[in-house]
Amino acid sequence: MVPMPKLQAMVAAQPRGAPRAPALWNELVDPDVRALAALIASPLLIAEASAPIATLTDAWRIESLRLRHRWLLDLDAAPQRLREHLAASNARQLGRYAEALWRFWFANLPGARLHAAGLPVKDAMAVRGEFDFIVSLPGLAEVQHLEMAYKFYLYCPPGDDFSRLFGPNAADRLDRKWQHMLDVQLPLSQTALGRAALPHEVDSVTPRACLQGWLFYPLAAGSAAPIAGVSSAHWRGWWCRSDDWRSPGAPWTELAHAWTLLPRRAWIAPAAIDDPEAMLAPEACRARIDAHFAASSQAQLVAGLERAPDGMWRETVRIFVVAPHWPRGSAGA
Repeated sequence: MVPMPKLQAMVAAQPRGAPRAPALWNELVDPDVRALAALIASPLLIAEASAPIATLTDAWRIESLRLRHRWLLDLDAAPQRLREHLAASNARQLGRYAEALWRFWFANLPGARLHAAGLPVKDAMAVRGEFDFIVSLPGLAEVQHLEMAYKFYLYCPPGDDFSRLFGPNAADRLDRKWQHMLDVQLPLSQTALGRAALPHEVDSVTPRACLQGWLFYPLAAGSAAPIAGVSSAHWRGWWCRSDDWRSPGAPWTELAHAWTLLPRRAWIAPAAIDDPEAMLAPEACRARIDAHFAASSQAQLVAGLERAPDGMWRETVRIFVVAPHWPRGSAGA
């Protein structure tokens, strides 16, 4: 087991939350508005220098967020428009929720024009694919064909390439997702079939990728070695198996004063909680996780919290807890 001082130092060193916009996170309260801002700010998972195609860069997104700071504060004070948009989008899955947030952002971004979202590409009656977004954006020449994804991957050694980054459902891997974007989704707009599907006012588009999310590293290792091609700016956390989670003296118990289990819709933004009933002491959190895995093998995302000067309990660390056999026995592993 990794020594506690080393583990605490490693956790303290991990980028988390939104380090490039701390004041904004402290000012936003509404969960959906915080998720919207976190979505825009989240660094790309793939290093821009390693991407063989144009990306919606961290710099562009952070600047657009900075320019809309006041608008976000106003939205936070009166979030009904966003809530109505999300309800109309029927965004129950996390991926669809992220897409709905992006759609709202583009529709309300000065200088942007959303030409189409979720646009199917058909060959006669057969659907051959779908464009996430066809959009004109300020500061970017030409119309953009954007393919977006917000993902959560757990690094499972040995090996140090994208194939060792698994989703909670191990059928989802970073190498597979990235290659699908490069080989299938983004080239579609450059085909005759794809061009025929474009809105009538759009003649051509620039394909651009935006693959964001969080990466999680083995808690027992107490370190997070660089993975070639992964952005050094990515947001990160830790993961462990449920057997290690319940072990007496497990190191996670020392990493925060309070804990909370995050529902899927709360996975994007770092947690901020003021409800005492949502916060758990380590032993209570251990019991909740034990009860969950007694009945299910589905991974759980847990956030460690510390009390901030403003009285809110804010996330300082997040840990994925997975079943003892993960990734073996998880689909596709």
